[in-house]
Amino acid sequence: MGCAQPKGQNKPPDSKTPRTESSRQPVQQAVNLASVFDETDNLETDYILHKLDSLATQRNYIMKGVCKQNSISRIVRTYNYQNIPMEFLQELEENINTLLKLKHLNVQATISYYSNQKKISLIGEFLDGGNMLVKLDAFSQLQQYAMIEIFCQIMAGLQYLHQNQIVHGDIRLEHIVFTNKSLDKIKLVDFGISNTLKQQISTWKPKLTMHDLSFKSPESIKGYNTMQSDIWSCGCLLYFFLTSHMPFQANNVQSLKNSILRAVPNFDGQEWNNINPIFKELISKMLHPNPQRRPTALQVLNHNVFIGRARILKNPNKQLQRHMREFKISSQIQTAMLIYIAENLMSEQDKKKLMDEFMKFDLNNDGLLTKEELLNVYSKTLPHERAIKEVNDIFKKIDVNGSGKIDYQEFVIATIDQKKYFNKEKLMLIFQQIDKDHSGQLNKEELKRLLRDIQIPIKKYEQLSKQLDQNGDGQINQDEFLGMMLQI
Repeated sequence: MGCAQPKGQNKPPDSKTPRTESSRQPVQQAVNLASVFDETDNLETDYILHKLDSLATQRNYIMKGVCKQNSISRIVRTYNYQNIPMEFLQELEENINTLLKLKHLNVQATISYYSNQKKISLIGEFLDGGNMLVKLDAFSQLQQYAMIEIFCQIMAGLQYLHQNQIVHGDIRLEHIVFTNKSLDKIKLVDFGISNTLKQQISTWKPKLTMHDLSFKSPESIKGYNTMQSDIWSCGCLLYFFLTSHMPFQANNVQSLKNSILRAVPNFDGQEWNNINPIFKELISKMLHPNPQRRPTALQVLNHNVFIGRARILKNPNKQLQRHMREFKISSQIQTAMLIYIAENLMSEQDKKKLMDEFMKFDLNNDGLLTKEELLNVYSKTLPHERAIKEVNDIFKKIDVNGSGKIDYQEFVIATIDQKKYFNKEKLMLIFQQIDKDHSGQLNKEELKRLLRDIQIPIKKYEQLSKQLDQNGDGQINQDEFLGMMLQI
């Protein structure tokens, strides 16, 4: 499947081994899955690796990978697990299984992995907008309402992580990355594997600078992180967005630590005279010295100061509405193919259009769509009873994982222009990527790799092989492949 998935694994996966983000299994089940450390091809078989600018990251285990087949850029995080104790190995396995399941508009996705020679490389989304520290000058020129929208995206991503029992543990400007040059959408990065574990599996060592320390909670300074610690860090962020300086300041590391441990933020500056006092109240709660007294991420996101902010409701795109209404998935393989195409072959312009449309529906900016949100938007263009029926029908078809909410990936699959992207030309690109020996035929191993990479259970392999191999010669030619795919 090209560079979207690793290839050439020596061990066939079993039915309990989903390895990519395309799986619809709940995140909470990930830790019970089989090991992710099965051998794959070498990473450099498929990727050209480049060092990142030190302004982008000072972590030497992170590089940029450019796919040799389609030139798509990815973030590559490589860890060496050769000599780590068994308990750390188990923790790493559980962390990676979980990361492969996460999918949210404001959280950087881990797409796949490569593993060989006791090294594992995680392949993630490459975000080209730059992190908030690098873009701070431009970001500081934005209007306050735009900064608040960004803050809500941060809280939406954090709420999703907390919902899946993940503590970020290191929220600061470097770990908030813009998805594009317009600085209007962000994703949280560098979560899911603790700094303690990273020191075991890489040569990187954390350096506690004044900037890093400024976002630390009192309990983090004492050596432990919780979800409430993330809330503290976000309280510091909100204070910074509103005032352009931090709530705790000092001339040296020890003095700053003491100031944070006292947990008395400074609200005496003149700038607070022009700031809604409700913000001061909220920040005070987020920076409460007792972690248990701090609000949850969901409570912050649903706070009145954000719920009441101005929001321009626009009519939904009629073409995308029609795609959702006509959406039909006839097989698991078609779902997998659509996910692959959306991630690897969709134009940037079409990606932006779908993201803008998603956010038009997502009225509370939590990165998920509820029936109520869809109904609010659909009621603008349809009679109420018809809008209810339309929304109920859409949820039955699109909410594949039964969560009661539509995530961004489900939305993209349902709204992608299948005539434009699920067609002969795009499928031929996929065929050529699978056909590694360029023979014009897929042999058994290449077909197994295809089905494994797109998460088709191994028990369905024989059935699908027979369906694809219509002339029974043990090889899948281009016509057989296209004929089958275009029928599903």
